[in-house]
Amino acid sequence: MNPELHPAPETTPWLIRRKPSAAPPLRLFCFPYAGAGSLPYFKWPDLLPEADIEVCAIQPPGRENRLHEPSMEDLPGLLHALVTELSPLLQGRFAFFGHSLGALIAFELTRELRRRGLPLPQALIVSGAEAPSRRNGLPPLTGLGRDAFIRELCARYDGIPQQVLAQPEILDLILPILRADLKISESYTYQDEPPLPVRICALGGSRDPRVSEAALEAWRQHTQQSFSMRMFPGGHFFINEMTVQVVQAVHEELAVNTGATS
Repeated sequence: MNPELHPAPETTPWLIRRKPSAAPPLRLFCFPYAGAGSLPYFKWPDLLPEADIEVCAIQPPGRENRLHEPSMEDLPGLLHALVTELSPLLQGRFAFFGHSLGALIAFELTRELRRRGLPLPQALIVSGAEAPSRRNGLPPLTGLGRDAFIRELCARYDGIPQQVLAQPEILDLILPILRADLKISESYTYQDEPPLPVRICALGGSRDPRVSEAALEAWRQHTQQSFSMRMFPGGHFFINEMTVQVVQAVHEELAVNTGATS
């Protein structure tokens, strides 16, 4: 056994496992977009065959049931914590899914696992995110004042629901989380490494103003294995608009390429 894959309890505040399994055929680790926690993946265990796939939604500190904890603002520290917390569950077959910032984190976590000689995911499914080597240099948002920050965030991502914007007390809870997550994104600098020996599938929204098909296609250069791309109707948050269709596509991808059954 790799020394970093030490036996440990399979419970951690970093994961929400609505339908936990001691030894599932495959675990799907789902990484949230900026400002979110496990909730975007709440329905996924009901939409995937639990006999085949256990959904493990990543729950970073500072949100939902971890609201009392400080959010993390640096990628190296986040990756170290993820390796430490997830390593007990990486001894079987697993795959990564991430949307937007979650895709970047899933990608860099995969590279960190490779650097440490740890097991790699069977597949990396990236959603609503340009390839790391193609990230554009938009002006940073984290230094903006409250109103300008909200205005620019909505203009770029349409990422704050109107019902939240209308409730200042909820908005004030979310804004620090968004700032912390965007600090991770905006401080990221891509470092060239060999392509991963992991299959990559890229998902995108046909009306996403931020992530073009060409930016999704560029994920191809980051894998030594096969690459595929799927487009869905919707904007940047098409995974919330087309949840059933997205989960079906994820299941098909995992069934074809990792041996999960239908």
